[in-house]
Parts: sequence; structure tokens; C-alpha cells
Amino acid sequence: MNLTPVWSLDVTSGRPVVTRNTLYRHRRPFPLPAVLVILLGMAGAPALTLGQVVVADVVSTEDEREEAYATVRLAGNLGALAGPPAAAVVIATAGWSALLAAIAAVGLAGAAIAARMLPESHAAGERDGDHAAFHRLAGDRPFLLLVLSTLLGFTVYCGFETVLPVIAVSDYGVTAATWGLLLAISPAMVVLFQLRLTRATAGVPEATRLAAAMALMGLPLLALGAAASVRVIAAVIAVFVVGEMLWIPTSQAVAARLAPAPLRGTYFGVCRPPPGRRGRSRRSSRCRSNRAPGRAWCG
Repeated sequence: MNLTPVWSLDVTSGRPVVTRNTLYRHRRPFPLPAVLVILLGMAGAPALTLGQVVVADVVSTEDEREEAYATVRLAGNLGALAGPPAAAVVIATAGWSALLAAIAAVGLAGAAIAARMLPESHAAGERDGDHAAFHRLAGDRPFLLLVLSTLLGFTVYCGFETVLPVIAVSDYGVTAATWGLLLAISPAMVVLFQLRLTRATAGVPEATRLAAAMALMGLPLLALGAAASVRVIAAVIAVFVVGEMLWIPTSQAVAARLAPAPLRGTYFGVCRPPPGRRGRSRRSSRCRSNRAPGRAWCG
């Protein structure tokens, strides 16, 4: 047995505090899951970059890249929308072991399809050494502005995906089950409207689209200060997702255009989502309120 503290987040100050100790029973130490999580994080970071580079290499026409990125994003959100119900069915009918086996099978199937169907792509041009590549990137002012824009965008995004779930459950009285339904708004909207929106705004200048995306992602959060009902939260999420649908494919297409072909991996590695961004608050959906006002704990 192991006495483990449960940590909570003080929403008013943002400081973690220990609320109580909970007794967990462990049959025996089993570090393998922790090792697998670490390995997944190490493999996931370059994998995210590699996916963006492959799209840039395979889709050579600049006019078609943004739609290609939008299509890849649609496929990912389709999985986010259909995955949890499918997992629930597997768990209910066959148990957790079957779910783990199914996840492994899906991963292997995806690897086999990628290896068989993706064409070989090699960036044309002479490769620079690491030192020369760094200096070239540091001197690329348009790309550095894009990196700054991406950093600011993900600052707003973290407020949406990390802070909003905590305050929604702890301060606004939203139950965990209701928040789970609210989470489904994002992938559903992306599946239904991502390609339509990308095609409809193709003639709008990229700078205008990025500026509009930042406004749509940040300004709706101010509405929560006036009213914080479930309907208002749902509306905020919907408007935020519209901005997100404008922002992500556009910024990826701009990065692909600015990056020299031999340095696409380096450029996309710098201008990529921070680790854990794609979790989209699934962990936060397990938040609960505790007795202290303004605090919530996650576990």
C-alpha cells in the first residue's frame, strides 16, 4: 500500500495545493506503464512534425497544401469523435484487455497502410549542417514572426483547453458528464465544417485569416465573465473552434511555404504544437469540485 497525496488546483491563484491524502492499493510495483508513457512522448514529438513534413513533401502545389492539412486534421478529429464511443463498446463487451489489444491492432494497421501507400519523398536541394541550418532559420524573419504568432496562439489555446475545464467544473457548476458532451463540440464541428471553411476562405489573404483566427479564439472567452451557463460555454467553444479551423491549416501551409525543402523538418519542429496539446482536455474532463471554493482536483 502507498499513501499518495491528491493535488488540487486553486483556481483563484493558480497554485497547486494538497487537499487530502488518499490510500491507494498496489499489488506490486509496475514501472512498465510509466516507461511506455515516456517513450510515447519521445516518439510523439517527432511523429507530429513528420506528419506535417510528409504533407508538404507529397502535396507539391502550394494552393493545395492548406486543403491537404485541413483534410488530415479532419481525419484526426473524426477519430477523436468516433474513438471514445467505440472504445466504450469494446470495454462493455470484451473488457479492458480487449481494448488495449484493439488499440495496438489499429496502430499496427495504420503503420502498415502508411508504409505501403505513402510515396517515397525526398526533399530536393543541398542539406545544410546543423549550425548553418540554425543560422538560416534565425535569419528568416517572416518565419520567426510565424513562430511568434504560433506561440501566442497556443498561449490562448492553453487557456481554453487547460483552464476552462477546471473553472467550468469547479466554479461554474458544470458536471464532468456535461463537460464530456461539451468536448464533443470541437471534433464534430471540425468533421462537418473544416473543409468547407478552408475552401470558402481560400481567397482571403493569409495574414487576414490568421488575425481573424486569433480574435475568434481569444475574444469569446470574455463572455464567460458576464455569464457562465452551459449554453454560453457551448457558444464560446463553437466560436473558438471556428478560429481554430482558420488558424491551424493556414499556419501549417504558411510554414510549408516558408521552409526550404531540405529544412522542413527543422522548420516544422520549431513551429509545432507544444507536447500534450492534442489531448484536448480529456484529462481535465475528470475534474471534480472539492469542498474548498475555487478549487478543483483532477485524478
